[in-house]
Amino acid sequence: MANEITYSDLVSNGGAVSEVLSAMVVEQLFDPTDLRSVCQRMDYNTIGSTQMAITKDAIPGAFASTAEGSSVANTAYTTSEFTLSVSKYARAYELTDLVGISGSPIDLDRIVQNLTAGVSLTMTDLICALFGSLGTSSGTSGVNLSVDDIYDAQFKLNLAANTGPYTCVLAPVQMNDFRSSLRAETGAIQFEAASADMLATKGPGFQGTWNGIQFYQSDSVVTNSGNREGAMFADGCFAYTMAPVSLLQGHVPQSSILVDAGELLVELVRDGYGGQSAAVAHMYPGVAEREDGRGVLISTDA
Repeated sequence: MANEITYSDLVSNGGAVSEVLSAMVVEQLFDPTDLRSVCQRMDYNTIGSTQMAITKDAIPGAFASTAEGSSVANTAYTTSEFTLSVSKYARAYELTDLVGISGSPIDLDRIVQNLTAGVSLTMTDLICALFGSLGTSSGTSGVNLSVDDIYDAQFKLNLAANTGPYTCVLAPVQMNDFRSSLRAETGAIQFEAASADMLATKGPGFQGTWNGIQFYQSDSVVTNSGNREGAMFADGCFAYTMAPVSLLQGHVPQSSILVDAGELLVELVRDGYGGQSAAVAHMYPGVAEREDGRGVLISTDA
């Protein structure tokens, strides 16, 4: 048969296009780990400053044997403090009017959803950046992580009077090295992989438990001089705060959107001269190491 109309001919002659944009939008891969769940949240309640000093109570001590009728010597009640400082973190996306005219499925509503997802990514980045400041460490530079490094970190936490349970946050390569090391162990404690119920409770990034330690994996774990800097820590090692952007009400236009429990401010900004609109997001977090003795840096080959 000759002279039939083919799809290829239509494309070549402009009667059809080779590709059209679907209205469907799918997510790309990203690390959804949110480490706020394993850190202590401190309510932001300061006025007149961006820094919040939190008092750490005196360490309890044993009573001294005292003879009957003798005076008791005073003991200094020694407190200390740590500081949470909030600062601005922001991200913006801009859409021209032609994007809307083209029928693109990307609109401002979808952009706001995307910005909201960035809150957990930012917080996890900030928390992982604290690991390198821990004063106690396990692991060997340039050497793969092993089960011995995990035992060592756990021992050092116990030695510092921590009682667990502990959390261990590792980079993907460290987590893989740990699992490889476990496979070589004879009669070792079994690693309990995360179930659907565990993930629902612990959140994305949770890998499972081993020897009373809950393991998380995150791409946000810092690489320093060829080593990944994960950490194992007890409750209360790290703290964070989020300045509520609701405090800005009266300072920003009413058209601004408050999302993520009032901790993210998204403003929709219109540029009529340029024929474009933008979504601009601001958040004001603060993170800090609350007590050094509650954590151990795990630095191993990247």
